[in-house]
Amino acid sequence: MKFIKILKDIFAPKKCYSCWKEWHFLCLSCLQKCDNFDESCFFCKNPSMNFEIHEDCKKESNIDQIIVLTHYKNSVIKKLIKDAKFYKKKDILEDFSFYLSKLLLKYQKNIKKSDQLLIPVPMYFLRKWKRWYNQSEILSDNISKFTKILSRSDILVRKRNTIQQSKIWMKQRQNNLVWAFWVKNKFQDILRWKHIILVDDVISTGSTLIEIANLLKKYGVWKITVIVIASD
Repeated sequence: MKFIKILKDIFAPKKCYSCWKEWHFLCLSCLQKCDNFDESCFFCKNPSMNFEIHEDCKKESNIDQIIVLTHYKNSVIKKLIKDAKFYKKKDILEDFSFYLSKLLLKYQKNIKKSDQLLIPVPMYFLRKWKRWYNQSEILSDNISKFTKILSRSDILVRKRNTIQQSKIWMKQRQNNLVWAFWVKNKFQDILRWKHIILVDDVISTGSTLIEIANLLKKYGVWKITVIVIASD
């Protein structure tokens, strides 16, 4: 795999989608021009240190922190995510994983890595088979390489092929996700007192991640952080 990667870098090097410089699909200087997210509470949008969710906003979510790299409305970011997600340009996710890793290490300085666990948002098996991969798993595995935090894609299962949240009305979204996820019995005990970091590409209303967080909390999870590339 490393040999193939070297050949690709030599004969088909990455080019920044914004400035067209080689070696990255999104270079650091272009990322910094993308109007990145300020530290704020995701739900009320008011300032919040370290992206922590305010106590009043946490009543129904069970999510403690939602870290967002940048804005989905940016045309370059949107194009990169769509190409990575739907057009099999998986190498784009490696660049995003590196930037997400930097953010995660910045906002998780005082937590032992042994107490943390990266869990990608799962995809229904038929949808994953059709696409060939789950972009959230790729992000999580790459973040694990950069941060040395263990990534586990085998703990959480999507057991129902739900309609994509973006394609249904707001009132339908919560019912759409009821009983959609399941924690495998043999892994339930290892979640106790863990700090779980849920990994996904885009967050809109957060309903999917809230459903997962509410499920994980039932198994004694201590803290739940969400980290994503972009949000509306």
